[in-house]
Amino acid sequence: MMARVLREQRPLYIIAPSLWQCREAALAHGLDPETLENTRSITSAYQLRGTRPGTPFITHRRENWVRSMPGIYELDQAIDLLTRTGRLRVAGDDDIAAARGEQLEARA
Repeated sequence: MMARVLREQRPLYIIAPSLWQCREAALAHGLDPETLENTRSITSAYQLRGTRPGTPFITHRRENWVRSMPGIYELDQAIDLLTRTGRLRVAGDDDIAAARGEQLEARA
């Protein structure tokens, strides 16, 4: 007899250099920061340790981050590395809908 294993929903990472910029990123993607479900705000490369493969993320205006500020360069490099190795992936519509608490209909 086999047991059915429910697939655990991965948290949506909102990655930015500060919590205020995480809030702006959420708003830019149509998310209400007050009512988000299953999300995590990431503001440093250290917080990305232990990221499991396929974790969705969003960010906003990443090209405008001041890389000379302490920790920003490391955060930017960590995003690139984890994306290339498959631990992070750009969030899709279904990931953003799940963060809102919605569920998209299955595509045929």
